[in-house]
Amino acid sequence: MGVRQFAKSVLVVLRVSQKPSKETYTVLGRIVLIGIFLLGAISFLIRFLMLVFQGGAL
Repeated sequence: MGVRQFAKSVLVVLRVSQKPSKETYTVLGRIVLIGIFLLGAISFLIRFLMLVFQGGAL
């Protein structure tokens, strides 16, 4: 891909792109928070099970 073709494709992307709405930001924020919560819960569960099976003190 040459420089001209790359510049043309960048311009096409900039023309088609648009600013996300407030609703889009809200939905993405909820998805991120749910993901963070799930990862934390899974890691807590794994850590708890490791402590129980190894006989460590809580």
